[in-house]
Amino acid sequence: MRSENEVVLFVDILGFKALTESNPIDLEYLKAPERLPSFTLESIDKFMAASRNQLSQTFSGFHYSLKMGLNLASTRHPLTAITFSDSAFIATTQFSDAANIGVDLMHSMLTQQIPIRMGIAYGSFAALRFSSEVSLDGGNHATEFLGTAVVRAHAAETCGIKGLRILLHPSVVSLLNDPSHNPVSPDGKSPAIRHLECSEKERANKAGVMNEVDYWHLPTTRGARAWHCLQDMWNKAPQSEVEHYEATAEAINRMRIAQGYEPLKKLRRRTLPS
Repeated sequence: MRSENEVVLFVDILGFKALTESNPIDLEYLKAPERLPSFTLESIDKFMAASRNQLSQTFSGFHYSLKMGLNLASTRHPLTAITFSDSAFIATTQFSDAANIGVDLMHSMLTQQIPIRMGIAYGSFAALRFSSEVSLDGGNHATEFLGTAVVRAHAAETCGIKGLRILLHPSVVSLLNDPSHNPVSPDGKSPAIRHLECSEKERANKAGVMNEVDYWHLPTTRGARAWHCLQDMWNKAPQSEVEHYEATAEAINRMRIAQGYEPLKKLRRRTLPS
């Protein structure tokens, strides 16, 4: 049990309520991965393609990408992860560790066309008790954790800013230029985790979120695939969700500009200019 100030990343699937209401629960599909020896990103793609149930695809892809990401991150630094339904809280001691997990998850989910949004915050965190009692008639599962970092990370993610974003609660802003939380990148020119301001119209939100993580640092091929997947999600989105993809494209455009690229003249384009 840890009880101290930590950085908490909250990740949540966008539109999961609507998916659940419009699709049946396919237990056979959802349980199939438990019988497979291992998973890679390629095998996840093939597995997801085996079902036309969007709820099953999204739920399976989210949890197995999350599992893979956490397994890798746990070999590098201590963390506490609490996963349930369509979301997860991940607590680490350093901001850069939490942000790197978030960036890796965003890249993985984008290429699987799973829309997620995240919030990162700093504050108190305590994981008290995790237990599970299962019987033939049912079960009792308890996950007891609390802290200001938990509340703040959730507040950042739900502040009202749209799109697939990694939003920074005001409590974490002081860590952005702290070398112990955000060390200098290998090139020695900038912090390992880069950030930028949210658009002017987005800054008047209920949690006071003003900044977000710049996650658009991808090799050309991966960046092209991620952009294609974003456009595919945008094309398939119901009218009620279109604003999420427009906001995402606008944010990526600002990330690209911050990296020295020319502004995109058209956000609804299939390919990015070189």
